[in-house]
Amino acid sequence: MESPVMKRLNLTLAGLLALSAQPLLADAVQDDAAREYLVTMAHPNQLYVIDPEAREVVRTCDVKGDFGPGTLQLSPDERTAYVLHHRWEEAVGIDLTSCEEVFRASGSIDSIRAKSIASLAVSPDGSRLYSVWDRVRLGLDHYEVLEPQLAVYDTASGLDAEPIATFPAPRQVTTMAAAEDGYLYLAGADIYRMDPENGDTEIAIANRNWDRPDFSPPDSLAIWSMGEVTDEFLRPYTVAEHPGEENEAWHWGISRVDLTSGETENKEIAPFEFIIFSMVSDPREQDVFYGVYTQLSKLDSRTREIVKVIDLDHTYYSINTSYDGSRIYLGGASSDIAIYDDDFNDLGRIELPGDMSTATLKVARF
Repeated sequence: MESPVMKRLNLTLAGLLALSAQPLLADAVQDDAAREYLVTMAHPNQLYVIDPEAREVVRTCDVKGDFGPGTLQLSPDERTAYVLHHRWEEAVGIDLTSCEEVFRASGSIDSIRAKSIASLAVSPDGSRLYSVWDRVRLGLDHYEVLEPQLAVYDTASGLDAEPIATFPAPRQVTTMAAAEDGYLYLAGADIYRMDPENGDTEIAIANRNWDRPDFSPPDSLAIWSMGEVTDEFLRPYTVAEHPGEENEAWHWGISRVDLTSGETENKEIAPFEFIIFSMVSDPREQDVFYGVYTQLSKLDSRTREIVKVIDLDHTYYSINTSYDGSRIYLGGASSDIAIYDDDFNDLGRIELPGDMSTATLKVARF
């Protein structure tokens, strides 16, 4: 396996080659002056590139196949979007500068049908795409449940890509991420660390299997991965402390992996007073978290306090922030993207023709 230094060097070279070979989006410039764009999917089968400053759609890409789930990951140069698509059964790569389809793979083959809930990751050098497929074999009158499988793809394989390697994967894996040290992190009953070179897997963060006698097992909803701004893999959870006793208390907690250093942490951050579907940390202060569902909330893990919360006019599933932390983006569920500043002042909406449902809301810079 390459050292982290070599991986950074290869990533830098790959990014420079991509910049020289591909046209930029409208009005975008390079280096420190690069603009931010939002990238998401919406029904029935469109991928959108959106300028949040202008509040307008820059590019609409028709993606062949049916919607679902709309899980997105970006290539390291942020010019290719990989999306889980076509009823949760295919991984598709779309060039964001041209809308050209550059990659497509199916987890299904012959009598085996495979679907991926939300597990998609791109290696730090952009050469590999990973997904965990939940598989069944179709019989004449029954389904045979098979072992989940991690598939490793070469991103240069084109429109009929097949895995270059497969390994058994833990059950119940939803989201996943690739770290700079070459490992994959898979969110299932626990958060697992897997070596995609040989399939070796261990528990990186114990959740279901933690040894905390005063706490209940945690409960997690892991469908959306938005860690590109802070280079982390984050999963929120709820947990009861002293369950069933007079001093029972419920908390929000986070399981987090630093994708640069590989460091992990698991901690409670605030009282559990309302539902949160997805959460991100503030890029300026990573002990501060923003969450969304029917409310937009700000949580401070240093004091374990809910700093601020406002009601929203409808539910949003997916949250992200600008790279400087000054803006908060809300998407998913419906057809509008809401933009707030870090004081929760409403900065406006971006309307899309179709609803985003479970799609990820990504932030890219070109």
